[in-house]
Amino acid sequence: MDAGSIVGLITAALFFLGVVAIIVVILVIRSKVIKYQKEWGLNARGIFSDINSTKDVGKNPASLNGMDRIYIPKIQQDFPDFQLAPVIPQVETFIKTFLDSIEDRDTKPLEKLAISPSLVDRADEIIKDINSQNINVFYDNIVIHKTVISEYVREQGMVIIRFQSAVGYLHYAEDEKGKLVSGSKDVAEETVYVTSYARILDSELARQSGAIDVIGLNCPNCGAPLRSSSVSFCEFCGTGVQNLTEDVFGWTFTDIKEKNRMTKKLF
Repeated sequence: MDAGSIVGLITAALFFLGVVAIIVVILVIRSKVIKYQKEWGLNARGIFSDINSTKDVGKNPASLNGMDRIYIPKIQQDFPDFQLAPVIPQVETFIKTFLDSIEDRDTKPLEKLAISPSLVDRADEIIKDINSQNINVFYDNIVIHKTVISEYVREQGMVIIRFQSAVGYLHYAEDEKGKLVSGSKDVAEETVYVTSYARILDSELARQSGAIDVIGLNCPNCGAPLRSSSVSFCEFCGTGVQNLTEDVFGWTFTDIKEKNRMTKKLF
């Protein structure tokens, strides 16, 4: 075999080894990509494939100003039976239900929760505004990472616990033809919602200040909503309601806002 043939064989062998090496590198990279996609719930295009997976939202939830250790003892001084653990799911259910009601344009689910009438009215106003703009608003894959107490205050005869919740979701809006007009269907948003949870502490002071009307008043006998704290009798069952004490009032959600966007509408 002459020298030229030997050089040719060596060149062919090196070329073959180079091709094999490239294939091996590609297979290794592909394997790692597939593993990453499975871990994060992504499809081949890098888009979230399972809209119900908690991995659809970012790994860096918004930070919260948790003051549980400071405020829980103070709350329990006023309400010895108060326990935080069962309240947290109520807060998170309220947030999800409020956002879902806006997306579905239906406030009936809200009416089943312990919330003030003013919150139902606010949701209705937001829905009317959405309808006037001829858009569809979406809050998909809502995940609440954590909820903490951020404040406990007394005002107008009632006490208010304010919670902060780190919330992630896919938030976007489309026009009537399904064209995206704001937000993203692929990139999750991370934000903080502040919710207010109130209860009457001094029924007489709350009546004088109008706080009872803010919280909402129900007949202690039949449960029907009362139009105002100034009424003397329930119009449905006739029960007297002028001398109600704070014992008949429960905890009620009275407000929801997005932190640092307190004047921004929720859509």
